[in-house]
Amino acid sequence: MMFMRNNKEKPTTEDQLKNFEAEMGYSFQNKNLLRDALTQSANKRTAFFGDAVLDFVVSEYLFINFSELEQGDLTNLKSHLVCDEQLEKIIKKKKWDNYLVIEKGIFEKSKKMNSTFLEAVVGAVYLDGGILPASEFVQKHIVTKREAKGQLKNLVSPKVRLYEFCQQNYGGYRPISFLVFEEGPPHDKNFVMGYSLPKEITRLDKIIQAEGTGRTKSDAETKAAEKMIQKLIRLGLMKKK
Repeated sequence: MMFMRNNKEKPTTEDQLKNFEAEMGYSFQNKNLLRDALTQSANKRTAFFGDAVLDFVVSEYLFINFSELEQGDLTNLKSHLVCDEQLEKIIKKKKWDNYLVIEKGIFEKSKKMNSTFLEAVVGAVYLDGGILPASEFVQKHIVTKREAKGQLKNLVSPKVRLYEFCQQNYGGYRPISFLVFEEGPPHDKNFVMGYSLPKEITRLDKIIQAEGTGRTKSDAETKAAEKMIQKLIRLGLMKKK
């Protein structure tokens, strides 16, 4: 299949294609797919497809590797990992924007151009080799575990912060919330949930416990986790965020 190229653009050379393939860690069977992704006037259709591939791969990766996260946290984390700002940051850091061919008369590559470029590359890899190389590319360059954990620190709920702290500092211990009591009629209930860290885990001389109240169990858990975190900070066991 032949791809039409805007005659106002400078074509990508074979050496440039090889260099980019080496940097991204994937060799295309159909070089036209890569040329298309590297061309600003021709990559939007491939980027549309690549955006869907990226969304699927990142969702699967987070679902498997961050089992402690609830739906809202997973959604927020995914949104931050694949937003235009984050994709442009990756492009700039790797200096891949040097490979993007733009039309004459455009003197600066915009954030949207760069993010579209990276989405197009993801789409091109999938179209050329399927889901496995596309997934490998995304996990190598876009959603590394280090990057995901870095973003997670700024997004997670108190429940996840408490879980992560215990995982890292108490030998993989997973704090479990418990119902203290509930009151009120079915249509207007209040719940009190609690978290408890036993002495055997913290090596302190007493149990650390915190409770929180909410209109739902989830809200009450969040309040309890917040109070537990505050206690851990006051005891000098946990640093402020």
